[in-house]
Amino acid sequence: MLFSHIVKRIASILLLGILAFNWGGYRLLTDYFESKADSQLQANLDNNQYNPQDLIRIKVPASLPYGSSSEKFDRVQGSIEINGISYTYVKRRFYQDSLELYCIPNTARTSIQNARNEFAKLANDFVNSTSSKKAPSHQSHSVKYSVQDFTDDHDFFSWQFRNSGLSGTWGTMLNADMKSAYLGRIDKPPQA
Repeated sequence: MLFSHIVKRIASILLLGILAFNWGGYRLLTDYFESKADSQLQANLDNNQYNPQDLIRIKVPASLPYGSSSEKFDRVQGSIEINGISYTYVKRRFYQDSLELYCIPNTARTSIQNARNEFAKLANDFVNSTSSKKAPSHQSHSVKYSVQDFTDDHDFFSWQFRNSGLSGTWGTMLNADMKSAYLGRIDKPPQA
């Protein structure tokens, strides 16, 4: 009796832990690993411990009215993501009319982000992937519109108010008033 009670308690704690990890714990864990990888890469870049051949040059036009032009590159911190790959800034300079950045691919951060995205996809699509194997797929429903749905060929007002006693005269009076208001305003086109 006591043993089964302890096993049930351990199982419930374990299942709640898995649920909490699924809700957001993996996000916190991957954020921690990303920040640790970023700080390690920044320390290596500050100590010039990188291969200069791995650098990628990005040149962006920057027309500043009183911008300073510099021959020397400055160390800069930051990152950019291009096509799913994370790059970390190494150095930059403003030269003539452009901003030149040298970046290095941050492979550790990119792999952590890819792992996080794959885990999230697997965790959130688990129900859909198992149910799609058992149940037949639903056919998509399509709606077909006809030209009459978008034209005034049918008398909307007489259909709308057929049972209210306004069917015959109200719709025709409205159309007649609108026609008379606009027919008198037809002007001649301008002469070329």
